Amino acid sequence: MSLSGDCIFLRGVELVACHGVLPDEKTRSQRFVVDAEVWLDAERYARSDDYQRAVCYGAILDTLVEVAGGPHKCLIETLALSMIEALLRRFWPIDEVRITVHKPEAALGGKFADVGVSLSRRRASQS
Repeated sequence: MSLSGDCIFLRGVELVACHGVLPDEKTRSQRFVVDAEVWLDAERYARSDDYQRAVCYGAILDTLVEVAGGPHKCLIETLALSMIEALLRRFWPIDEVRITVHKPEAALGGKFADVGVSLSRRRASQS
């Protein structure tokens, strides 16, 4: 995985949703914080200043919100992978995506500064 090229990112996106393994996490909303990084070639639309060809930050945010509000996921890894797949499906210029899902209120029974997962995936080559 190269994670190279031009990068658009959203950091610290706060989402409230029901995801987790514990029984009450299936019905009790909790806070998740998501960082999204998408790699693409922005050269053509950046040089032409063409918004119509650009990947919109707001559309990325909308996708994250939609996936988080969707069906319950036991694992935050599954949530992150679902976000990646949705972004790759919706925005053809995106080559690679990294999603980090933080679960700041995870029921771990101890003190911690942060807990979460980061997944990265590259668009399958079109042969």
